[in-house]
Amino acid sequence: MEKEKAKKTCANCGTELVGKFCHNCGEKKVSRKDFAASNFIQEVFEKFTHFDSKFLRSFWLLVSRPGFLTAEFLSGRRKPYLKPLSLFFIINLLYFLSIGVNRARTYETPLRVQLLNPYSPVVQQMLDERFATATEEERKDFETRFDRQNHTLAKSMLILMVPIFATVLWLFYWRQGFYFGEHLVTALHFQALLLVQNMVLGIFLKSSLFYVIFGHFSHSSLVHEIVEPLFWVWLIAFFTLKTVYREGWVSTVLKSFTATLLWLPVLFLYRFVVFLATFYTA
Repeated sequence: MEKEKAKKTCANCGTELVGKFCHNCGEKKVSRKDFAASNFIQEVFEKFTHFDSKFLRSFWLLVSRPGFLTAEFLSGRRKPYLKPLSLFFIINLLYFLSIGVNRARTYETPLRVQLLNPYSPVVQQMLDERFATATEEERKDFETRFDRQNHTLAKSMLILMVPIFATVLWLFYWRQGFYFGEHLVTALHFQALLLVQNMVLGIFLKSSLFYVIFGHFSHSSLVHEIVEPLFWVWLIAFFTLKTVYREGWVSTVLKSFTATLLWLPVLFLYRFVVFLATFYTA
């Protein structure tokens, strides 16, 4: 009798079972066949192919239809796609694996790049104070350790860009009654798409589409380091906000333009935080 009862109730929460899965906690009903070697092989194959198809579908929609994945997730249609956080971390990993062949290292900030940012006087002062009596060899050794540590920290700290951008979105749309978590999903997909754009430009287009179209003129520091990056941020932001929040064209243009202007100081803030974390741990 006890054995029959155990078969009809969930082993995890004790709820009466109807079908193969518990409707209360989602636990699968266990059978003897689950422990067969063939079942394990089949399950691994299904998980791999299922994940692979989900990633490819999600990746294509992220690139081809900015904002669509976010709109689908917020409306409750989630099963066909990879979860926003999972998709972000996979693309984040791909971005940092591509660093060796990527010329557009927007988020990778070795020491020489840190000295080119607007806050470089602070960086230079900290370095001078730390190595006031150090030899040139000690400075070079620190730079090597700094760059190695920076590569690791930049990868793990890139997630900081997401809540900062989500806060910008919250300021734009707080009257519409969106939860902050909804803006976080938008920001995750937005930042993931920026990483893809960065990889495409850096690997296949010499880090600049403007250079391919307009030639040497576009390699001026103003165009290459400010104008073109902001253009891409605005383009992605515009289509993302239009699809997710469904406001009029004028409102979306203005908000995406403002978000783009705010993105640059957000990037510099991220770089400086990564510098501090690297400086004190390298």
